[in-house]
Amino acid sequence: MFNYASKSDTGKVRENNEDHHIVVLYDEENEFAAAIADGMGGHLFGEIASKAAIDTFEKKIRDRKFKNCTNIKEYLLHISQVANREILQFSKKHKVVSGMGTTLIAVYIKDDTLYISHIGDSRTYLVDDEGLNLLTKDHSLVQELLDKGDITISEYKAHPKKNVITKALGISEEPEPDIFQVPFESANYILLCSDGLTNMLDDNEIFNIINQETDLERKVKDLTDAANEKGGTDNITVIIIQPTDKTEAEK
Repeated sequence: MFNYASKSDTGKVRENNEDHHIVVLYDEENEFAAAIADGMGGHLFGEIASKAAIDTFEKKIRDRKFKNCTNIKEYLLHISQVANREILQFSKKHKVVSGMGTTLIAVYIKDDTLYISHIGDSRTYLVDDEGLNLLTKDHSLVQELLDKGDITISEYKAHPKKNVITKALGISEEPEPDIFQVPFESANYILLCSDGLTNMLDDNEIFNIINQETDLERKVKDLTDAANEKGGTDNITVIIIQPTDKTEAEK
């Protein structure tokens, strides 16, 4: 079983929250699903796209077909394809929202395996006693520049085009999410977040807050508060998942 806490905050600069998130609990003992979508497109357009992605994820992850599927990664790809199609169709029908899109970081946990579907620059980390372990790679312009060696890590962190993403739902006919699986039995926590958190706080700051002896609700609140204290230039969404055996071990 799993415990979790989540929080979404508009931040200090944006007028509305274009992030959406969902946590899905199953009756089965070792299953859990969660997702965050960070919309883009300005005004309310990004909010429409991110809500469509999360609504699709929730519907599909609760579907009986998912419970009976034999290929989880293939099904996660199917979810992204359906969400992408719905966003594109809405954009074509309502020209005023043309160009809207969204990131999507979605996870499904079964037993000791973490399945991840990732597109955009929202992130998933495993958190152990040593620190944060980033599982996803941002689909962004600055990440590509860093991979090519055109910029340094310090330039990456302060780059003026850091928010330019290269992949998202709703911007092309065929989405290209990264879909993979990893074991997580050694992790204390699983962290999902939008870039409103990681653009404000570095890994050490995030780890120090998560590693404090506080409950999960306090951890997500402290993370969003800290991001706001650093400027809160974007919407901030955080989900922390903790296996219950880790909870028992801490008692």
